[in-house]
Amino acid sequence: MKLKNKSVLLLLILGISFSSGFITFANACKNDDINRNFAEWRFSNNQPYLYVEADNYYTLGLLEGQNLAYQTAWMKLMIMLQAQEMGLSYDTALFYTLDYLEFIPEDYLLEMQGIADAIDFVSISFMGNTYEISIDFMDVLAQNCFWDIYYGKIIPMFTGYPQSPLIAGGCTAIGSHTNKKTVFGQTIDLSLLMMPTVSWVYTKINSKRLFSFRIGSMLAMGGINKYGLSISINLIEVFNYGCSGMPKSIIYRSALENARSVGQAKNMIISNDFTLGWNYIIRNRRTIVAIETIPNSFSLERVRRGSYTFDANIYENNLFKMFMIYPTKYLERYNRVSELCHAYSQDGNLNIRDLFNIFSDTKISRRFSTGEPMEVGTVGSFFVNRKNNVYFCLGNPLDSSLGFIKLI
Repeated sequence: MKLKNKSVLLLLILGISFSSGFITFANACKNDDINRNFAEWRFSNNQPYLYVEADNYYTLGLLEGQNLAYQTAWMKLMIMLQAQEMGLSYDTALFYTLDYLEFIPEDYLLEMQGIADAIDFVSISFMGNTYEISIDFMDVLAQNCFWDIYYGKIIPMFTGYPQSPLIAGGCTAIGSHTNKKTVFGQTIDLSLLMMPTVSWVYTKINSKRLFSFRIGSMLAMGGINKYGLSISINLIEVFNYGCSGMPKSIIYRSALENARSVGQAKNMIISNDFTLGWNYIIRNRRTIVAIETIPNSFSLERVRRGSYTFDANIYENNLFKMFMIYPTKYLERYNRVSELCHAYSQDGNLNIRDLFNIFSDTKISRRFSTGEPMEVGTVGSFFVNRKNNVYFCLGNPLDSSLGFIKLI
């Protein structure tokens, strides 16, 4: 009965989206000359990012889909192959997404429908095969629920990994509070297979502005908004079966789009049921808070070391540690971050130059050294200084120039 009700809801949403979409798209074309609805790839210091501006969410999705079609199609292929590796079907992922549908605000459902409507077929050559990947609403929905389903439902059911995952993460984030001002740094680490899915997107929807890291068609995975509020990405692999609730990509997007303060963002995060193990560092120009969350709706704030805090895909809380699949997997990187933070800090403080130096360590900004498809390395990073200036890149910051964005 529960599934039937959600199916009816899905059909209703799709009906509304299609009926309103053609009118919206016509308006988008009509307004192109006054630059209210447009998208273009821009570069800062050779770093690409997609700039998208729209006055409604369906049109925003259309513009994103047109420009992120390859990233979206590649992500679908990865989910298909991941399911196949685990002896599951892609339809299994689609089935699970229905449990999350009711928790996603209508604006974001319209945006996801726009992304899907903008993409027909994408040809992808991979491992000697050519795949004709089509995209519909359910594909986009599945991508936005991927972390929650895979790490919150499927992995706990298997009580761990039956084999190495194709889609894996291992990020590092550091925040420091210095003289009533803060600095922040983050590397995003994924398996080499995931590199074609990633992008940076500068979004302007009406008066809202945010700069976010994207994976496939996920609406946001960390970033910063026009108020200088930034949020980190740190996945924790746990045995706990996650709740069905607002997906992580939607929580990030909603917080970055709507929160003006660290307190508001924190409340938005902890007011939702926790769908998988995850850590956050939330900062603005004057405040930093770090939160550990675990499925079954528990959260705890981390204790600062002096004025700084960091995350490296590991819990500090002893109660939470008991539920980790690999409690020692990230310890080497965690300990290295701790060592470097201590070495560079002055009276417990870190400045932006200190963060650049810390993230220059190869155990933190990890290169792909073997070329193995499932090797995990750094695919992107961003840093925020005391003035809320953003430095970013795709790829490893050791080998890449940093682009520059100022939202304020």
